[in-house]
This record gives sequence, structure tokens and C-alpha cells, in this order.
Amino acid sequence: MQSDFQEVFLVIFTSLFLLVLLVGFIVIMLILNQKSRQAQAQELRLMKERYEQELLKSQLEIQENVFGHLSQEIHDNIGQSLTFVALSLLTVPVENNSEAHEYIEESRKALQKAITELRDLSRSLHTDRVTEIGLANSIDFELERLKRTNLYETSFNFADVRNLLDHQTEIILFRIVQEMLNNIVKHAKATKVEVRLSHKTDIIILEIKDNGVGFDPEALFAKQERLKGLGLMNIKKRASLIGGTFHINSAKNSGTAIRITIPINKESLHEHNQESEI
Repeated sequence: MQSDFQEVFLVIFTSLFLLVLLVGFIVIMLILNQKSRQAQAQELRLMKERYEQELLKSQLEIQENVFGHLSQEIHDNIGQSLTFVALSLLTVPVENNSEAHEYIEESRKALQKAITELRDLSRSLHTDRVTEIGLANSIDFELERLKRTNLYETSFNFADVRNLLDHQTEIILFRIVQEMLNNIVKHAKATKVEVRLSHKTDIIILEIKDNGVGFDPEALFAKQERLKGLGLMNIKKRASLIGGTFHINSAKNSGTAIRITIPINKESLHEHNQESEI
């Protein structure tokens, strides 16, 4: 009797042991499978991000090439043609006190203003100019253009960031500033624009503030994501492309403040220090 009980106990114990092993094996396989799926999802996400970054790089390269061609076209053809017309108006044989002279003088002034605006636009579009005069001067140039409309008060506080960023990063950051200023002109209904460019030990900080109508950032980002729009989403992607972070603080009727933080290019800083020692 006792022998039968021991055999039954042994069978039950063995069955339970095997069942536990089976359950453990299944659990381990499920965990490994879950980790594998997570790893695959992570890899797919990284591949998607790399693809989007490469696509954005290509788009920016194409954009800069188009800007360069437009800048050259404005300078070489449109600007020269308008200058020729302005000079021709000066040679029109009319009396100084006549009505025609006053009309021609007003036309010449309007034409000269258009030539100045086109020249400024050509400079803003040309990539090499950003490299030549530097990021701070390029931003200051854009703010002066904005100020000349007599619609905005502008202020610009900046530190010396020359040689702290590579040229490509400077250009992308400058295009970000242009796009943000363009957004202010189009949507903000602001009267004041403040820009601050500063740097700490290993980062450069760009801040742009306006006193406009403001908006709900989360709602706007969600809308742009659904519609695959550009705007702030595009600015955020550009900042990410150069290793930066993008933060926006805005509310309705409270203006908007945008802050972009960019890591300092160590190689450029090292080269700058070597030049200073020499």
C-alpha cells in the first residue's frame, strides 16, 4: 500500500515538475519573443528616423541650391533690369516743376526702394553670405529688414559664437530663424520681436520671443502632424537634425517664446583655440 502511494506521489511530483518546467519554458520564450519584437520595433524606428533625417538633409541641400540660383537670378537679371529702368527715368527730358517730373520722381523712389528690397532678399537667400558674415550678423540683417517695415520693434542681444558651430549648422540655424520670423509676420499679429543668441560651456542657445496673439502648441503640432504640414514641425525636425532641442512656450493672447539649444561643435572650438594661440 505504501509502495503504491509512493509511486503515485512520484508520478504527481514528476508531472508537476515537468509542468513547471513547461510553463517556465513558455514564459521564457514569451519574454524573449517580446524582447525580440521590441528590438525589431526599435530598429525600425531608428531606421525610420535615419531615413527621415537623410530625406530632410536632401531637401535642405536642394533648397539651398534653389536659393542660390534665385539669389543669383535676382542679382544678375532682375536687379540690373530695375537699375537700368531707374537710370532711364533720370534722363527723361521734363521740366523740374512740371506734374510729370513729380510723377517720375515718385516712381523713381518707389523703384529704388524695390531695388533695395530685392538686393536684401538676394543676400538673405545666398548661402555663402551666412558663412561670410557669420550667424549673428545674418540674424541682425534679417531683423533690420523687419524693422524697416515700421510694423515691428526689434531687439537682438548676442554673444560671440563665431567658430563655435560648423558652417552647415550655422546655415540650418539661420534658416530656422528666417522661418520663425516668417511665422511671426504671417500669424502672430505682433508688434515686438526679441532675439537672443547666447552660449554656455558646451551649448548655444537661440531664443525668439514676440508679443503676438499666441496659440496652443499641442493642438497646432497635432494638426500639423495629421496634415503632414511644415511650420513648427519642420523647425523642430531641423533642430533635431543638427543635434538640437526645441522648446516652445505659448498661450492665446500671451505671445510666444521659442528656445533652441544646440551643442557646440568641439572640433570648431578646438580649431578656434589653436588660431587664438597662434
